[in-house]
Amino acid sequence: MTAQMKRRPVLKGMLGAVALTVAGMPALAEDALVLNYNQWFPSGHWSQADGLYKWFEQIEEVTEGRVKVQASAKPLAPPNRNYQAVIDGVADIAWGPHGYTPGVFPLTEMVELPFITEDAGISSKAYWRLWKEYFEPTGMQSDVVTLAMHVTAGGNISMRKAPVTSMADLKGKKMRVPTPVVGRVLQEQGVVPVSGSLTELREMLSRGIVDGTVISDELITGFKVDEDVHGVTRVPGGIFSNSAFVIMNKGKWDKISAEDQAAIMEISGEVLSETMGGLWQSNDIAAGEMFKERLGENYMTASDAFMAEIAEAFSGELDAWKETATGLGIDAEAAVAFYNTEIEGLSQ
Repeated sequence: MTAQMKRRPVLKGMLGAVALTVAGMPALAEDALVLNYNQWFPSGHWSQADGLYKWFEQIEEVTEGRVKVQASAKPLAPPNRNYQAVIDGVADIAWGPHGYTPGVFPLTEMVELPFITEDAGISSKAYWRLWKEYFEPTGMQSDVVTLAMHVTAGGNISMRKAPVTSMADLKGKKMRVPTPVVGRVLQEQGVVPVSGSLTELREMLSRGIVDGTVISDELITGFKVDEDVHGVTRVPGGIFSNSAFVIMNKGKWDKISAEDQAAIMEISGEVLSETMGGLWQSNDIAAGEMFKERLGENYMTASDAFMAEIAEAFSGELDAWKETATGLGIDAEAAVAFYNTEIEGLSQ
């Protein structure tokens, strides 16, 4: 037998071993369905690095490499076109606040009202349940696949100069507003509302385009604009909270096998909603402590009198929401009671 003939069985065995190894490996990159994520938010922000990016890794893991998510090198669409970009297939996955498209998602305004977001992680878990029980059946977001619904930490009143202690202090001030509700109410109180995304906030504050903003502490530090904030009035439960989504293009979702869809939903929905809200909460607490240390007495909690003024200013918004919700076929009183009961139960 020649040396060449002797090597053939060995070579066959090696090739067989390689074949078995490859068969046991996750799908190769070229076989994977790659989903494009619209990266409009800073990639280094903890909501991305500690939240969504880890979720992307989980997607690849639970689908054994058959589905992967790739963050775009630059925004595929601006924040106010984020949702539409997923419908149109410009992006496959997006995350962002509902309030960047005023009037399009009126039901979400309920969870953005004052004083109800003591813990964003708990509220986000309750919000997903509210979404499944009351909002989704109306057909809301039926043009995409909804993978999470969460709220951000409750917002405070952050000023370039001294903190405000009453509604009178805000009159005539130019304030960047984060949601349509806040914009409407503050305008009624004599404030000049200024629209602008978080990515525009640094310029707005540093150049004095606005006198302040209604925002949670962690976004001030997360966007590194804290040096332009010299007075904070903390509002327990928040003067507002942002409602946010994580969505996927329906066509791309349909390309995923039923088995992998189920695996992705196991790590999404209520789980992802609570994770994102919880990250907001823990980072907000840390940011608040930093502000207290730096600002001293210029970091204050709203007085009972100021809280009463805020409550009075926003008093008509819940009734307006109930009217809208009723028109969309929702038992508004039941929905509000459901959300509050879920938050109370989860807080025990």
